[in-house]
Amino acid sequence: MFRKVLAAMAVIGFLFAGQSASSAVAPKVVTAPSINKFATVGTTVKLIHAKFSPTGKITTAWYYNGKVIAGATGNSYKISSKQATGTLQVKETAKISGKTLTTLSNKISVGKLYVVGAPTIAYTDGTQTAIKATLPTQVLPAPSAIKYQWLRNGFDLPSETTDTHTVATSDKGAYVSVKITYTSPKGYLSKDLTSATLQPAALSRSYAQVWSDEFNGVAGDSPDAAFWTAQNGDGTAVGNRGWGNNELEYYKSELSTTDGNGSLVVQATTTGAADQHCYYGPCSWFSSKYITKGKLGFKYGRMEARIKGAGGAGTWNAFWALGANDSTTLWPSCGEIDYTELIGRSPNDVLGYSHGPISRGTGRGSTTTLTSDWSTGYHTYAVDWLPDQLVWYVDGVQYATVDKYDNDWKYDHEFYLIFNLAMGGNLGGDVDPTLNSTSMKIDWVRFSTINGVGEVFTH
Repeated sequence: MFRKVLAAMAVIGFLFAGQSASSAVAPKVVTAPSINKFATVGTTVKLIHAKFSPTGKITTAWYYNGKVIAGATGNSYKISSKQATGTLQVKETAKISGKTLTTLSNKISVGKLYVVGAPTIAYTDGTQTAIKATLPTQVLPAPSAIKYQWLRNGFDLPSETTDTHTVATSDKGAYVSVKITYTSPKGYLSKDLTSATLQPAALSRSYAQVWSDEFNGVAGDSPDAAFWTAQNGDGTAVGNRGWGNNELEYYKSELSTTDGNGSLVVQATTTGAADQHCYYGPCSWFSSKYITKGKLGFKYGRMEARIKGAGGAGTWNAFWALGANDSTTLWPSCGEIDYTELIGRSPNDVLGYSHGPISRGTGRGSTTTLTSDWSTGYHTYAVDWLPDQLVWYVDGVQYATVDKYDNDWKYDHEFYLIFNLAMGGNLGGDVDPTLNSTSMKIDWVRFSTINGVGEVFTH
């Protein structure tokens, strides 16, 4: 009996011993060490030690750019002038019950702001007419200044520097974002943060015609004198010989007349030209040019014309506009809008460009190619001119866009119209020696407001 009791006690003792061994707690890291969220040269960075369970002896090591700092094993570390940039971090190690545990602190970038979150953008309300920026949740230390710069397709919008962007026509199909620049306190680098992009919905356009010239006069009529003035000569009289492009023609008013069938015919001919003196000697061509300067001007809106171009190598058909201030603000600072240029040596190409003080003669815009020669039929050439965008169309198809984003934009004032048929010159090129006559025909010129935007000036 006594032996049975001893045996039972032995079994119970074994069970309790096993239960104790299996319930022993494994060593673990409870919390990692932490240091300041931001620091610069001269800052004493303080350490909050890691916590281990169970507790044990902790060894501390400070690291700069991933390399241990000799002798840096204490509760704080002062950043030296040689550590103006780079990263600082702490590693702590504990040996508990024969097991080695290691943990790392947060990593800080010396001289850089500590930022939580990122800038975001969203529509201000359901009308989707404005977009507002929201700053990151936290920035430390507090910046001395905050600057906003809105972007369209990654390009700065110079005038858009507040926390709100008004949705513009030129945002159609574009991606809008905002860049936030924090000017930091002494010892810290400034920081740029850019939001994700937002693509605004397209703004619809409605047009209302407010002016036109239909050229419905009888055969032989000159252009309406209420609108148009002939600009004759080879440019010498106005100090711009060859019209600034080494052109060959001498303009004469009588070579632009209505045909009695609803079109204006602008003729170019060699007949009699040699009897007229040009800047290069006897003239080789007569042609015609008319402008609306001093009589009629336009600002914003849609300008369009239905034109049949003059064919033949060397022709340079042009329907365009210059800033009405060009007498005091010289080209290209006055601005130029080429509604269309048709060059005889490329009879399928349609050119649409603007010219300002940055783009100058090269211009901004594009060229599109028609499926047929533009001299074989009429085509409609148009430009939508808005306070922040120019858009070119041929036969209703868009082919070029120029947005307002820098000082090349000189299109916020009155412009006057020009039509002319040049021969040769920098863009026209060599004239076909077998060509002796050609003509450009204009069916009509029309101007419309866009969503109520657009002005006609009469003088």
